[in-house]
Parts: sequence; structure tokens; C-alpha cells
Amino acid sequence: MEICEVDATQYSEVFPKPYHVFNAAAFNAVNAYKCEQVFYLLFQDTKVRLGIVFGVRDNKLVSPFSAPFGGFEATSDDVRLQQIDGALEALTLWAKAKNFIGIKIVAPSFFYNPNFLNKVFNCLYRAQFENANIELNYQFPTHKFDENYETTIWYNARKNLKRALKANLTFEKLEPENGQLAYQVIAQNRKERGFPLRMTWEQVTETMSVINVDFFLVKKEEEHIGAAVIFHVAEGIVQVVYWGDLPQYSESKTMNFLSYHVFKYYKELGIAMIDIGPSTEDSVPNNGLCEFKESIGCDISIKTEFYKKLI
Repeated sequence: MEICEVDATQYSEVFPKPYHVFNAAAFNAVNAYKCEQVFYLLFQDTKVRLGIVFGVRDNKLVSPFSAPFGGFEATSDDVRLQQIDGALEALTLWAKAKNFIGIKIVAPSFFYNPNFLNKVFNCLYRAQFENANIELNYQFPTHKFDENYETTIWYNARKNLKRALKANLTFEKLEPENGQLAYQVIAQNRKERGFPLRMTWEQVTETMSVINVDFFLVKKEEEHIGAAVIFHVAEGIVQVVYWGDLPQYSESKTMNFLSYHVFKYYKELGIAMIDIGPSTEDSVPNNGLCEFKESIGCDISIKTEFYKKLI
């Protein structure tokens, strides 16, 4: 298997529609300033079989370098295990020749591309990539949002939702040009709870040039008390990048109201899966977040970080 270094344009010609948007050349090109260097790599024998985008940080190759996940792309669904094996062998030799000290790959949860990701997982394991972290990821399949939804969620979630639906709240989808209203609620939520906000508004607007972004707002009378920022990341899949509420309105159970209407909106839109993201960091759970997401009906998957030390 041979490695070819190409530019973003050439990479996008080979992978014009990657199975998730964070693997798109355009997305990585927009974020290239966030790392020291970007490599767009193609793996070919008789033809191109696989590709991956790496950023360089601290002399390590990392995929992704500015996204929740990255990993390999395949040019066809019938990519063979031995072709993935060959790509990993070539990658290791290429990285060692360039004196990188390690390779980090974080792939998405398996529901994004089950057959391919299971094959890659097996190949990475056999290529001596270690499981550096196993995050618990939460997602909501919208087929679960039906006339029985309220009876299937946890008792406390059902009680909180009933309270929220009587709290005189309104749910609104914003036009993109008004999206900053939702972002401001998220920023206030993070500040009051002491959590980091990793994307500036300017970075959100940059992302909007390459990803479709939805903004939602929950209002109590004229007060903006809850919000969500959601990316369209794959065919039939959206990802909650940010959602949150203002603590001073917690008695209204804003998050139960917000999640209910987000689920309803995307069910009616025909979206199959809402990826709500991990509730662990470096494998350590935030128990409150885990329980909230389980209580509203989310399923659980894993998102695995692989690392191979080269030196």
C-alpha cells in the first residue's frame, strides 16, 4: 500500500461526500490554523482505497485536530481488511520516517458507519494501537419519539416534562442570521456553571460556511432561558454541539422541554439519529449528565480514542 500526500482540493475530489462532515476536506481546511500542519493522505494499491486527514500537534499526528471525531474514509463499502491493514502499516512507516512521536485517531461511534468502523477497530487493535480512552456517547434514535414516548422515559424525566409543558415556555427555531441569540444563552450557561466554551461565535460562523447549523431558543415570556446549537453531520444524523439552560430558571425544567422539542422537530424532519455526544471526559463520567441523557430516552454507544506510540 502506497501513501500519497495531496492537498485539500485533490482530497475532496476523491472523497466528495465523506460519511461524516468532520472528514471533509473543506471542514479541515477551514480549521487548518488550529494546528501546526495538515496532511491529506490517500492510500492506494491498484487504486485509492482509503484516506485520512491529520493535523500535527506536539509532533503527533492527530485525527481529528479540531472536531469531535475523525478517522479513515474508504472509497467503497467493500474495502477489505487486508487493505486497511496495509494502510496502517504504510501509515506507521511514513510517520516514523517523518519523526513523529505518535498517532492519535478518534473515530465516531459505530452507528455512523457500523460495518466499516468495526473493521477499522479490529485492524487498529491488531496494528498495536492502544485504547487510550473509551468515552460513553449518547444518541437518540428518533423512531423512539412516538405516541408512547412519555411513558417510556424515566419517571423523573416524565414528571419534569409535564412540569415544563405547563411552564408557559415557547420553542423557536432561529434563522441562521439570528443564531447568536442561541449562542449567547449557551455562553451564559457555561460561564455560570464554570464549564469551558470551546468555540467562539466567530468559529461557529466559520463552521457555518461548511456545515449546515440549526439554532433553537427556549423563551419564558421574553426571556431567553435555553438554547441549542446543532450540526448536520452525516446523512440522517445531526449532532448537538451545544445545548443548555440558565440555572435561575431551573424550576421550569427547561432542558426537558428543549430536548422534547428537539426530538420532535427532527423526527418530523425525517432525521433518523440525534447524536447528543459524550458525557465522559478522558473516560471519566459526569454522572449527572449521563443520568439526564438516559432519563430522556437516549441510547449509549462508545467512542474510542486509539493511540500508537512511535518513539
